Amino acid sequence: MLKAVLFDLDDTLFDHRHSSREALKVLQSEYVQHLGAVAMDELEMANLEILNMVHLEVLAGSLTPDEARVKRFGMLLRKYGIEPSQDKLGSIARHYRDSYQLSRRAVPGAKSLLASLRDRRLKTAIVTNNLVEEQMDKLRYCELLELIDSITISEEVGYAKPDVRIFQTALDRLKCTPEEAVVIGDSWENDILGARAAGIRAIWYNCYTIDVPDGSVPEIRSLQDSNAVLRLLFPD
Repeated sequence: MLKAVLFDLDDTLFDHRHSSREALKVLQSEYVQHLGAVAMDELEMANLEILNMVHLEVLAGSLTPDEARVKRFGMLLRKYGIEPSQDKLGSIARHYRDSYQLSRRAVPGAKSLLASLRDRRLKTAIVTNNLVEEQMDKLRYCELLELIDSITISEEVGYAKPDVRIFQTALDRLKCTPEEAVVIGDSWENDILGARAAGIRAIWYNCYTIDVPDGSVPEIRSLQDSNAVLRLLFPD
């Protein structure tokens, strides 16, 4: 019997993609000659690929978030033949961060889905890789906290997805077994494969509409139709 739904945060309940695209427009306007003709989809995927690499250093504690942004934009701009100074990179990173913060929002449909789960007396949890202060600030800003029963963040527990221990910690806090839970997340490696390794059923939120690695996992591309998600949660 299903008792709990474990959600990833970034690009699952929190609309990181929206904020990132809005902030990348700052970068394009700063370097119109080099980046003006680059499609946003291309720039977004290049930024995401570098972000995923550099973010591992943040989780390991070898870079602060501010240092990581400077490093990331240096790598991204060099990809397009731009060699800014360190001072310039610092300025770009700050402008990106300001734009990102101002455009934060919940994924469309996230609040109503969480409310629907609560109406069905299901417990809800966040299982996320990042820093505690960063993730809690997003949840407060997007007014999601009151709809969440438990929060498990990698910095707090000392291990990150796809490590099965972070999922087990979340289950322990909810007093659920793996068979009584479902994981919904956008990262195939961290959320889907991590959930499978922990023995938890998974639903892939494919917000970037990429090719499905494994057709055996149910896929959604929006949270706006709560009934469609509920049908996947309760397939019988």
